[in-house]
Amino acid sequence: MTFNRLTPLAVLIMGISCKSDQKLQELKYDDVAVVSGDFDHMAEVLVRLDIGYTDFEGYIERAIYDEEIDPDINSLKVEGLFHGQNEEGVPTINTYDAVFINSGTRGLGEYVYNGVEPDSSLIEDPQTKENIKAYVDAGGVIFASDWAADLIEHIWPDKLQFANESSCDNDLCLDGAQVGVSEQVVARVSNTALAAELDNDSLDLSFDYTYWTVIESVGAEVTVYLEGDVEYRPSNAEVPISLSNAPLLVSFSHGRGLVFFSSFHWRAQNPAMADALMLGIVEGLSPGNNSDVEQ
Repeated sequence: MTFNRLTPLAVLIMGISCKSDQKLQELKYDDVAVVSGDFDHMAEVLVRLDIGYTDFEGYIERAIYDEEIDPDINSLKVEGLFHGQNEEGVPTINTYDAVFINSGTRGLGEYVYNGVEPDSSLIEDPQTKENIKAYVDAGGVIFASDWAADLIEHIWPDKLQFANESSCDNDLCLDGAQVGVSEQVVARVSNTALAAELDNDSLDLSFDYTYWTVIESVGAEVTVYLEGDVEYRPSNAEVPISLSNAPLLVSFSHGRGLVFFSSFHWRAQNPAMADALMLGIVEGLSPGNNSDVEQ
């Protein structure tokens, strides 16, 4: 079933080196942070891989994928991850090896979910950009999905060209690329190393919501792992149009770190495929790190 959204692992990398396919070498995930979001739940992959993580609450309005979750139970909030410091004055985000930012994290869009109140508090705060950029530069790893694209665009505007970006009439251009309407996409594995790892040159991707984020093209030194032919709606009043070879899963380096972005939701995919894909794009990510989840 498809739902409409009408409104809006210091990285302990021993001898880190980025090959041409943007994989990490000898990566060790001792401390992982996951920011919860209303639409994706990448922690499901980590749980299946027995990789522990610390959960930071980041719902825009309420937990759409699990209505029984009470966001107030978790004392750790996304604001603290991006802006906080520990007792030694080290930014909180720098104490994690990798940060997973789920689609539907608050503070990164134009409006709150199903409302007209602004939801741009984090993305408009210069400290957010400064802390995340410095974190990746020092070797941190960011995984972001779908609606978290506005954060990637805000910090690294030359890496990914999103749908409607060229026609945007403001600096932030929030929510403009959330126009995907395809429900099922046969994705081509365009990265040769990943295709060999998966022993497959195509994957079936599911999009559990419409209005997902569309990438039109990528900049220099961006690795495209998956691409496919998709349909998107330029505006609510227009008939969907086709886009061939749209990038669907990408990565790029910044300083000593890496940024991964997916247009799709990891929780919507076949579990075995999602697990293999995560392991395939991050060399050295080993199941069984630990099973403790901190809140």
